[in-house]
Amino acid sequence: MVCAVTALLLVLTACGDDSRAAPVVTMPSGTTSAAAIPAIDPLRCDPSTAAPGETVTNGEGGHDSAVAVVADYHWAVITGRDKARATDAVATGAAMASPELISQALDGYPPGTTYCLRMRQTRPDTVLLTLTYQPPAGGTNEYRLRATVTGPPGDVRITGVVDQ
Repeated sequence: MVCAVTALLLVLTACGDDSRAAPVVTMPSGTTSAAAIPAIDPLRCDPSTAAPGETVTNGEGGHDSAVAVVADYHWAVITGRDKARATDAVATGAAMASPELISQALDGYPPGTTYCLRMRQTRPDTVLLTLTYQPPAGGTNEYRLRATVTGPPGDVRITGVVDQ
């Protein structure tokens, strides 16, 4: 861009009959061109990499099963940024259903964050999961968590999530 502006000014000066010197446009010291900053590849999440008995996803879930509701909650918080949907994935009366905690969860992942869940249901009410995520600024982070759930298929809700 700087070169284009400088070239344009030189051409205009050379073609005109104005004898004044053309101003030189330079970038401030210490700046870099946007083209010099490498693009950050989004975190990949490939369901075909799942081990037997494991679910790998970053997609929307639902309330059909323990694994589905854990996926649904994380999708609502990280991708959908949907407070109502995140709240709906949590059991009524569970501590993590408080509006403050749901807001903190949303604030914990900036818009544009990519992620991948690796989940394994170990009991009817327990899902062990690894959440790997990458905010738009880069840098991959990982949490190992244990989610507990309640409810029949079609109405499963999260009751809590703690570190493994």
